[in-house]
Amino acid sequence: MGGPRTGTASLKDALEILGFGRCYHMEWLFNHQEDLKYWHELFDTGKTDFDRLFQGCQSTVDFPGYLNYKALYKQYPDAKFILNYRDPEAWYESAKHTVHSVTPQTIPQKLKMLRKMIFSRRFRRLAQSFRLVEKYLWKGKYRGDFNDREQTLEIFRSFYDEVKNTIPTDQLLVYKIADGWGPLCEFLDVPVPKENFPHKNQRKDFQEKFKTLMETGGELVLK
Repeated sequence: MGGPRTGTASLKDALEILGFGRCYHMEWLFNHQEDLKYWHELFDTGKTDFDRLFQGCQSTVDFPGYLNYKALYKQYPDAKFILNYRDPEAWYESAKHTVHSVTPQTIPQKLKMLRKMIFSRRFRRLAQSFRLVEKYLWKGKYRGDFNDREQTLEIFRSFYDEVKNTIPTDQLLVYKIADGWGPLCEFLDVPVPKENFPHKNQRKDFQEKFKTLMETGGELVLK
């Protein structure tokens, strides 16, 4: 339930390894824009067709799911929630140079995307995903001023307090990816697998994947 750059790609893989089916991550959304209408509806009304949106999934991490945790808790009151924790200062530097920098926000960035959209249906669909990120994450959650470091860090920290004050303690795990399988498996009441814990989507990998995405319009596959 942490946001981008808190280890959500690693947690996604871990949950899938543990047998919880496909985990809904921002990666999936960028490759399946048909889901966008459900997310817009969920953000705007707190409701949507959850069965359709999460068809084939038993969990969700990262954006856009984490910002809708209250609606998810209302829909699934017995669910378990995992709140990814990362040092706020380290998170800010990582997010600033990855997810924030690749989202077209400035006029030159948007014009560059527009030129590609004219000739490519795939880029037109990608633009819809970026608009969701811009509207609800950068302009919504972070008030349109992510570069205001202190304000952004305060919002980031307050989110943790908000979650801990909302989700019952017996349904919530505050979790650091560095802690590996132990606390995660104990919380989910499953055995520890033999394979190593996955560590995915390092900054360099993310930058390379999004560079390729913006150059080719191909699928996003985080590694």
